[in-house]
Parts: sequence; C-alpha cells; structure tokens
Amino acid sequence: MSERSKTILIVEDEKDLLDSYKELVESAGYIAITALDGYQGLDQLAKNIGGIDLVLLDLMMPGVDGLEVLRAVKANPEKYGQMPIIVLTNMTSEAVIKESFDLGSSSYLVKTDLDYQGLVKELSKYLGAN
Repeated sequence: MSERSKTILIVEDEKDLLDSYKELVESAGYIAITALDGYQGLDQLAKNIGGIDLVLLDLMMPGVDGLEVLRAVKANPEKYGQMPIIVLTNMTSEAVIKESFDLGSSSYLVKTDLDYQGLVKELSKYLGAN
C-alpha cells in the first residue's frame, strides 16, 4: 500500500456519469475529486497542485471543453501540475483523437466501449495498484 491513496480528478458535465465514475474510482481504492465543467476542472487543478495524480477528462462540455483544458494544463505545468490525463469521451473522430494526443493526453477512451474492469485497468496502468 502506498503512503497515500492516489487522487483522480474527474471532469464530466453529465452529473449521473460523474457520480458513476466517482463511485467506480472510489471502489477501486482511489480518492476522487469532481468537476462539472472545464472551468471547475482547471480550478481544482490549480487549488490542488501536486495533489492530483491523474485526470479523467470529458471532451464535450459547455464553456471550456476538454481540449481547451488539455491545452491549458500542458501549456502551464507550473500552475496546474504534471500528471497523466486520460480523455474519456464518446467522440470517435480521428482528427479529435489525434488532436487530443498532440495536446498531450496520455490515453483516449471511448465511454461506450468501456466497462468497469477496462477503466480500472487503465487507471492502474498510470497509477499502479492502490
């Protein structure tokens, strides 16, 4: 067991999905912090610098979308920190996937293709066993 549980920021604008991901993350032994949009996500990152180990990031959100969050975080590591960012979306456009990786995402997961085990496996790939 690590000296502290790993913390995951979940940025998702659909409240029911956000709650489901939070429950899943916590049941896997991680600490979950949530944000309902990109503004809140960036705010949480700035307030918890060094305390967030990974970000699960939706792309389609009102206001600041996921690609804008990615762009801001990767351009300002001193403000937001450096951590893996896993895009979790239903967008399957090759152009969007490429842009996501070009902006610095660590992984790109399609929500409809994902189950509990798949997400936990992806989290442990970046965070190790918790």
